Amino acid sequence: MNKHILLSVLFPLTLLILTACGGGETSVPVRTTAVLKVNLSGNLGNKAIAGASFTLTLPANVTPATVNNAVATSVVTPSGTFAGTTIAPVVTYTPAAGTTSGTMQIVVTSSIAAGVITAGEVATITLQLANGAVPAAVDFSLSSVPVNVIDTLGNTVPGITANVSEVTVL
Repeated sequence: MNKHILLSVLFPLTLLILTACGGGETSVPVRTTAVLKVNLSGNLGNKAIAGASFTLTLPANVTPATVNNAVATSVVTPSGTFAGTTIAPVVTYTPAAGTTSGTMQIVVTSSIAAGVITAGEVATITLQLANGAVPAAVDFSLSSVPVNVIDTLGNTVPGITANVSEVTVL
């Protein structure tokens, strides 16, 4: 009798344990895209910005989308203070080679004749991720080449810096 009770308890418990084990792998979402926000900071004085150029150093396994060996037009879009500009950004990409990181030289220009009188966000950059890369803002550098900001008269605006203020990984 005890043997029958023991078997009737052990059998359902064994079934419950076996069915509770998924036996499969848990799925970790693969991140494929990083969206960056680039900001300009500094005192503009009484000057209005017509455009800015900067070089963005990319971390490993992060690249822009390309079409026919050129950076896709959707990679860099003017945003923030440069939102709504009708002049497309100019982007030159140099891929990583050996121990040298990949870079993107970016020029954003305002189509507003009077220029932009406020520093702040100027571009949104969408990049591709490979090999499980999950970059943060600190992984991107804008300091390897000084930021060049031009006013509406074509003069350099000194003391302006650029930084990656936000990275959203999708």
